[in-house]
Amino acid sequence: MEKVKMNKEDREKFATGMKTASPMELLEVAAFIDAFKEKMDPADLKFMHSHMGRRAERLLRNVVENYSFADKPERREVEESGSNNSIFA
Repeated sequence: MEKVKMNKEDREKFATGMKTASPMELLEVAAFIDAFKEKMDPADLKFMHSHMGRRAERLLRNVVENYSFADKPERREVEESGSNNSIFA
């Protein structure tokens, strides 16, 4: 079976989207990737898992430090590079 590969634009959009993904979006993406992992390129899976792990760590840090999943406003401003960074846009 031929594996689906991400191009440079796909990787950039995924990385940008993961920086601001809500906990629910993160879980939805994780479920999608788990369902289709046999069809995805191993290098792309590693890339996606890495970015999802960073976001999960950031969300956990937010809960510990702020008792909220929300990013600190100054952190959000630095991470946002566009008007709509949702991975579902």
